[in-house]
Amino acid sequence: MRRSPTRPVRLAVVATALLAAVTLAGPPASAAAPVRYRDAVFATTTKATYTYKTPPDLVTGKLKPLGLDVYRPVGDTLATRPAIIWIHGGGFRMGDRSNMGAIAAEWAQKGYVTVSISYRLDSRGPCQALGNGGAARCAKAIDAAQADALTSVAWLRARAKVFGVDPTRIAVGGSSAGAITAVNVAQRANPGGGPVPAHVKVRAAIAMSGCQFDRASIDRNDAPISFLASGKDPLVNFDCVKATADRTQAVGTVVQRIYYPAESGHAQLLYRQHQAQVDPRYEAFLIDHLDL
Repeated sequence: MRRSPTRPVRLAVVATALLAAVTLAGPPASAAAPVRYRDAVFATTTKATYTYKTPPDLVTGKLKPLGLDVYRPVGDTLATRPAIIWIHGGGFRMGDRSNMGAIAAEWAQKGYVTVSISYRLDSRGPCQALGNGGAARCAKAIDAAQADALTSVAWLRARAKVFGVDPTRIAVGGSSAGAITAVNVAQRANPGGGPVPAHVKVRAAIAMSGCQFDRASIDRNDAPISFLASGKDPLVNFDCVKATADRTQAVGTVVQRIYYPAESGHAQLLYRQHQAQVDPRYEAFLIDHLDL
């Protein structure tokens, strides 16, 4: 039997097509380049310490300087960068700005200017029953922390050119008592309602285990808030977090909920445990609400 003359032609066509496909594909694609505000695009950061306020101490009444640390990415060529002010935890009676230093440095590596602040504390005992308003002493400590944090916002905004900060793109974040304070900065900077004064206005807030005890203060002028919380948190009641988030959304303010209902982690420990999942959500939240 005579072979079909079409078979070698067909094989040649297929071989040519495969060769073309391989040629068009080219070398394997390289890994995606790091993206500012999402990745650690800067290898190192600098830290400088300043005194931003000297108020009366809550225990002694004597004037006491309060410090903050400013972290900036090394090698950044942008003239103005967004900023995040971080607030440490400790039940309003202990802790230090160094507690948020690692997080502040990490976010500076993403291209932010970050600040970690100290604030007034009452070391005489724990604040109990905060969800029910707390004792007068604890309420005073909570109010003092809010006042100090608001001062740090105004301090940074007034020195925006010095630190290469865009004064219209400032966020605040905190852990535990610092998260409560961050929520207060976002929601209680305008007593009685109305527009938030420009010098203390923030565009977004991040709360690692924090809620709002004064829910009557929540109004449509507040900044968007991202809430990270566990359902069995022994220190900040999950119901308080959910009620705060629900009320915030009800008045028309954007809320991000990152909940782990079956867990009991608190604040930074909860964040570190789930950082691989939480960071992309924080990054997207800040990019959106700081208009980056």
